[in-house]
Amino acid sequence: MRSLTFGVVMSVGVLAVMALPFHFREGVYLDTRYTFLALSGFFAGPWAAVLPLLTAIARRIAIGGTGLSIALPHIVAATTFGLVGHKFARNHIPSFKMLIVLACAVAASGTLGFYWALPPQIWWQVTTGTVLPFAAILFGATLLSAGALTQELHRHTATIENRIYRAIIEALPDCLNAKDVAGRFIVANPATAKLMGAKTSADLQGKTDADFYPAETAETFRRAEIEMMAKGEPIRIRQNFIRNDGQETWLSTLKAPLRDEFGNLIGLITHNKEVTEQRHLELALTETRARLESAISSMADGLAMFDSEGRLVYQNEKHGDLFPLTADLRKPGIHLRDIVKASLERGEIPMTGECVDKLADQTVHALLSPGDRTFPLTNGRWVETRTRLAGNGSTTIVFSDITENRQREQELCKLNARLAALADTDGLTGVANRRAFDRAIEELTKGANRQARDVGLLMIDVDHFKAFNDTYGHPAGDQCLRRVAETIASLIGTSSGAMLARYGGEEFAVILPGMSATETIEVAQWICRALRDLAIDHVGSDKGVVTASVGATTWLETSTRDVGQFLRRADQALYEAKSAGRSCVRGLNRPRAA
Repeated sequence: MRSLTFGVVMSVGVLAVMALPFHFREGVYLDTRYTFLALSGFFAGPWAAVLPLLTAIARRIAIGGTGLSIALPHIVAATTFGLVGHKFARNHIPSFKMLIVLACAVAASGTLGFYWALPPQIWWQVTTGTVLPFAAILFGATLLSAGALTQELHRHTATIENRIYRAIIEALPDCLNAKDVAGRFIVANPATAKLMGAKTSADLQGKTDADFYPAETAETFRRAEIEMMAKGEPIRIRQNFIRNDGQETWLSTLKAPLRDEFGNLIGLITHNKEVTEQRHLELALTETRARLESAISSMADGLAMFDSEGRLVYQNEKHGDLFPLTADLRKPGIHLRDIVKASLERGEIPMTGECVDKLADQTVHALLSPGDRTFPLTNGRWVETRTRLAGNGSTTIVFSDITENRQREQELCKLNARLAALADTDGLTGVANRRAFDRAIEELTKGANRQARDVGLLMIDVDHFKAFNDTYGHPAGDQCLRRVAETIASLIGTSSGAMLARYGGEEFAVILPGMSATETIEVAQWICRALRDLAIDHVGSDKGVVTASVGATTWLETSTRDVGQFLRRADQALYEAKSAGRSCVRGLNRPRAA
């Protein structure tokens, strides 16, 4: 609509100048229609150029005359030059150089047709009498008119920009104001007025901070302004003061010099952003961080945080204490691999035969992987690590000294082993008891089934032992059983996996893994002779000394085995030895499976 309106105005101008032409010479009437045609296209584009163009063509055709063939091309050329200039201007305000070019083009568009229509013999006469004067008129009229329009564009643009800037400043939630060198307000936005307790921005003009704040606060603000103006450079500071309502307020303030077009300092510009809430959050965060650091520092465990690249970001004091040989290296910025490699090289972490670099890589990978693990130090202490990953790729590792726990676990294991041994040991003779024997025979026979091997079993009974106790007393009987156990143990001690157990009372049992029937009988005979050779007096026996009866059996290779039958055969063999007069060996074997 603006373009069309501008075109209508230019059309009226075209009609006006064509109605009042200049009389240059006999039969020659000229006017400045070309200026209006070019300006309409140059400043408003095609929509504004169409109507003046059609108006000029229609008017010139209506006038008629011999110059019609010259005038019409002139009209089209002037409009074309204007449109071409509009395209090059690209909706920007044209420069003075562009206006000169436009004025020259208009002057040419209104005069060059004379040379095309008239014979060369009169060109000089036409040039001096018509072309030059008319070109000067067109040039001057176009330049003056274009200059006036350009000036109006500058004014219009400046007005719009000023409105936009003022709207931005007034809508800005932060305080923005300008002062002169004496500290008096020149201009301020509503946010400044609100902060200072003024009704409107206009109430601030010509006044200073001292008119709104206590003298001490105003003096503090003024010192910052004087410092900035002395330096001549922007400064950013944080200011706090007490408002009239008693509320403490914090400001993030930017002060910059205000200069005129010649660079002279004429005042300052201040931008204030209220950061009271942010300040309270910072104070709360600082307090929370201090409490957190205090808690972390007092931890009994070491804490280390590494970034996504494996570099140390933070550690507490305990972390360095756990690793005294590399405490000097454990500083923020160092890579975990450098720490581990130094620990290996300095003997803080024991080597396991691998090269240092390879072992360091393996250790770093393990430490940075989520999970719990333990490892020893060369100083005898044990450390447990608990690794956790964060969403940003960082890693937190907690190092705990578990040496005491480890020692207690080892002591507990030893105690459990001793208790287990006591539970499986006969208190009188020190050999395995019936409980241990039952478990061992079960395990051995199962193993024999799987491995297809023979297992020998001896059942040994001290002859007439009740009579020995009645004659010599129970202490002597206990001593007799201990000597019997010691003798049997010494005989079977060289046999791999052999086991001696006190089966009950004066009865003993011997398990002989891997022995054939013949070998089992031979061992039984050695035991029988060895006990008789002890020559322990026994007046209650017809032999005069302590003797023993031995029943022997062998579990031969077979596909089916039964522990109960195994024990019953040994008992049966022992019964036969006793029936045969005691102090002898009897064997009872099951035949091999077909």
